Amino acid sequence: MRNYGITQIQSTARIVMICPNCGEENSEFAETLRGMRFYACSGDDCGYSFDLSGPGKRAGYGLAEACRKFYAAFYAMRGQGAR
Repeated sequence: MRNYGITQIQSTARIVMICPNCGEENSEFAETLRGMRFYACSGDDCGYSFDLSGPGKRAGYGLAEACRKFYAAFYAMRGQGAR
């Protein structure tokens, strides 16, 4: 694909995460954090790790599991009524 002299603009969004253990401000570019599951705090002798996967990914798994259980119970009841 031709560029036609247009420069590509990259995201310069910066994310600031404040550690709940030591209060250190951890600042990183969004592109660097993309795809990471955990980010370690840069504070002195702080072992805190930020969970970047967030509740969204876990919630999706929980929703899928709840749907499976619902449909399994639904079809089990439906099968008993047909007998």
